[in-house]
Amino acid sequence: MKSIYLVTSNLGKVEEISRHLEKFGIKAVGKAMEVPEIQDGHERVAEEKARYAVGVVKSPLIVEDTALFFEAFDNFPGIHAKFIFTSIGYDGIFRLLEGKSRKAYFKTVIAYCEPGREPKTFIGMNSGRIAENIIGISHPRLPYDSIFIPDGEENTFAEMPKEDKAKYSARAKAAEEFAKWFNKTD
Repeated sequence: MKSIYLVTSNLGKVEEISRHLEKFGIKAVGKAMEVPEIQDGHERVAEEKARYAVGVVKSPLIVEDTALFFEAFDNFPGIHAKFIFTSIGYDGIFRLLEGKSRKAYFKTVIAYCEPGREPKTFIGMNSGRIAENIIGISHPRLPYDSIFIPDGEENTFAEMPKEDKAKYSARAKAAEEFAKWFNKTD
């Protein structure tokens, strides 16, 4: 089985991405590290995180960055989703969307990087809507799971078994794209 470092401080991401990569014979080895995030376009955020991390770890690795976008707002909250949630919480998000479209989508960028090379990115997306209220209990580091309902479903991510969530997860889709590419690099 191949292995790759997965650099993140979020254990929920390590668990989810590891589960998807194992299906492709890849072991994700979690490497806990806070990585600075530039304030720029979503793919560039992931690329810069990978450049920074590979400079510290000195070994091939992947990083992940997931953003949430509300149709009612241009490019928002985007890469600031974590900050927005910690600042205004569920009540603030519900107030922001009051009377507006509740359509939303997640976009995940996984960036692979080797020392001395440029990062390569892999993207996964899934569309859905923001619920009217909090439904289900999500991982503390994945709070939007309690309010995001993927297209074609009536349940939030937090209500779904992990296998069902994986069918829609932008993170799972990006991990699959990476895995297919990584397995061809032998």
